[in-house]
Amino acid sequence: MLKYILLGFIWQKPSTGYELKQVLDNSTGYFWHAYHSQIYTTLRKLEQDGLITTHIKNGNDHLTRRICRITPTGQDELLEWLNDPLMETSKMKEDLLVRVFFSGVRSTPEVEAELRLQRKLHEQRLEEYLDLADQDDDALCSNPPEVPAAELGEFYQAAILQFGVAYEKMYLNWLDSLITELEKV
Repeated sequence: MLKYILLGFIWQKPSTGYELKQVLDNSTGYFWHAYHSQIYTTLRKLEQDGLITTHIKNGNDHLTRRICRITPTGQDELLEWLNDPLMETSKMKEDLLVRVFFSGVRSTPEVEAELRLQRKLHEQRLEEYLDLADQDDDALCSNPPEVPAAELGEFYQAAILQFGVAYEKMYLNWLDSLITELEKV
């Protein structure tokens, strides 16, 4: 997946590995995290496979930067992947669900305390998403714009933000329900 994320960002704007890490952390990083080492390893592989090219640029600060650009082959590969329908749902990895699953051996107050902490964390994430939406008045609109494809990309990105908001609200509702049930025990 990281391969395609990087190809997508590089297609939008030729970038350094550092810039890609920054943009990833502030966008797709909310639902697909990657470490610096993974990014640089993947970039080397993309270059070896002819999907990107890199060139060295010296900055005014005497630092050398390696700028990545997508090749036509890289564009074709990304489009092929985007146009190949997903035929199954993604498998979920959620640490808290595993912990709750096995929490029958814990005391109820310990579990409640963890759930309340998670509730605060998910409230914070929801606020982050809502702050992002406030920065772009159209971010939570539901109608695709009748505009050039470039702006349609913004519509799709806003749809992901809408998903994040809905997910956090769902998670908070689930936590509230579970906490309420545990208070009865």
